[in-house]
Amino acid sequence: MHEILGLPLIWYPVRLAMKLGAAAVCVVGHGREIVGPYLEQFPVAQVVQDPPLGTGHAVLMARDALEKIDAKDVVILPGDMPLVEHSSLRSLIEVYRASHSPIGVLTARMPDPTGYGRIVRDWENRVTAIVEHNDADEAHRKIDEINTGVYIIDKSFLLSAVDRLSPDNVKQEFYLTDIVRMARFAASYQASDYREAHGINSRHQLSEAAAVMQQRVNRAFMDDGVTFVDPGSVWISPLARIGQDVEIWPHVYVLGECTIDSGVRIMPNTWIRNSCIGARSIIRHGSMIENTTISPDTDLPAHSMIDGSRQS
Repeated sequence: MHEILGLPLIWYPVRLAMKLGAAAVCVVGHGREIVGPYLEQFPVAQVVQDPPLGTGHAVLMARDALEKIDAKDVVILPGDMPLVEHSSLRSLIEVYRASHSPIGVLTARMPDPTGYGRIVRDWENRVTAIVEHNDADEAHRKIDEINTGVYIIDKSFLLSAVDRLSPDNVKQEFYLTDIVRMARFAASYQASDYREAHGINSRHQLSEAAAVMQQRVNRAFMDDGVTFVDPGSVWISPLARIGQDVEIWPHVYVLGECTIDSGVRIMPNTWIRNSCIGARSIIRHGSMIENTTISPDTDLPAHSMIDGSRQS
């Protein structure tokens, strides 16, 4: 599985669902022999979609699982969009619940909307349709507001609407976006950062998303009192916990479930994974530390290599 900051892409939408405190259903298809076993560590139900006949078809495959869940609304998150912010999702939910629509959709304004479904609004600025790029005419393709693929939908409406979908489109798929036309209108919230809508379909897009996530994670740690000599060259897992007044030098990787206590100094070209570094320790340059606990006030020599999983 492809990763960002040492975590599989699917971890990010699953984590987002868990933060909502909701029961989760994951629709898996191609690559499920890899993704499926990974998902077993989370409290999620898995549903197979094979062959993949569109987003609406994915909901149809999940019907039985959704009917067993005691919930009024269904939040839908794409599995290949790791940059969606919890704050954006919460805002969408608030806007949806204040509306009288059975659908809420997260939108974004893209510098280049090519390939994305376009948001169509009426004279009251309400979303009345989503037109997929392949089915869009010239006028629709000029619209720069796009559908991110993130929704909150009334469950009764959703399960009724997907039964009425038709593959009458260029790709001959069942588009979930078509249910917007079945409602009077859809509520919407526009993400403040269009990059939240970036899906991962290539190695280039993967590297771009990783850079965005790196910036977010590092900025959050800096706001909490961590010093980065060169933030652009430091890669830290979202699972890491780092205390105040830690100093991190260039080309450092802190991946997995790590705890770096206060006052630690990590020198350049260091790799730390699934380890705990005690307070006020110095990790000198070129070290590799995995599955290990370093005691407080340790001065670890340069080029140390410690892997606790290999020790008897």
